[in-house]
Amino acid sequence: MIRINRLAFAAFASPDTEQLADYYAQVIGLSETSRARGTIHLASPLGETCVLLSHGDATACQALAFETSAETPLCDLAKWLDGHGIASELRSDPHPDIAAVLAFRDYNGTGIELFNAAPPPALVPPTPAISPLKLGHAAFYVNEIHEAVNFYRNILGFRIADWMEDFFVFLRCGPDHHTCNFIAAPRQGMHHMAFELRDWAHLQTACDWLSRSGYKLTWGPGRHGIGHNIFTYHRNPQGQIVELFTELDTMSNEELGYYDPRPWHRDRPQRPKVWSAKDAVNLWGDGPPPGHRD
Repeated sequence: MIRINRLAFAAFASPDTEQLADYYAQVIGLSETSRARGTIHLASPLGETCVLLSHGDATACQALAFETSAETPLCDLAKWLDGHGIASELRSDPHPDIAAVLAFRDYNGTGIELFNAAPPPALVPPTPAISPLKLGHAAFYVNEIHEAVNFYRNILGFRIADWMEDFFVFLRCGPDHHTCNFIAAPRQGMHHMAFELRDWAHLQTACDWLSRSGYKLTWGPGRHGIGHNIFTYHRNPQGQIVELFTELDTMSNEELGYYDPRPWHRDRPQRPKVWSAKDAVNLWGDGPPPGHRD
């Protein structure tokens, strides 16, 4: 089994990369660190690359990149994948400051890139924009949700964080409650991506910045039951749903099997479970508006 340390970045195709690059810089507060081989690299204020943009016919998430344990060389991971019938490709110098990646596709057809060592954080200038801590997670539609779960658990070593009934699953690869989510649906592709903010005050100022920048919230603020994160959602200029969140549950001790206690938990201790949709979506108010799951 592959050991994943963290989600590093997501790669997107777009027919107008300049429009998206401007949004991520001026609204979200990422900084452009390089343009290499037709790809725009954008980093968080902490200096970690979290979004890649390249030209494509339609706006879509093409790949997720994960940092893996440096104890296992990528060539060994390639052999392990081959033994499980998964074709992969070792690529040299695919991105600035990353010497090699192992590339393959997940059950849903999304590209996966694994690399051993995190590049040193880049120096990025301060920005008055939202300035998230990191790319937190991404959610996808899948035709066969249990096939997706089996792939991420058995191949990539993810753990089940929670279920919403039988149609929405949350998976984690580290202490954060979830890194990848999957929604059973007759379609495929990304549902939303999410950036983590420092705290509730940061989320409040982010809402003001979105409004001044011409972006209206489509849902929130609220507090999800699953993960207990305070959330807002809006759409970027090419229609993708973007979540800004804070106070996400964490499990710092896997052996205990429950999430680190928080005052707002209603289960004590808060263990992974199957939630009803009514309790899962928003402890503060209404569920998602029409079109949120489209």
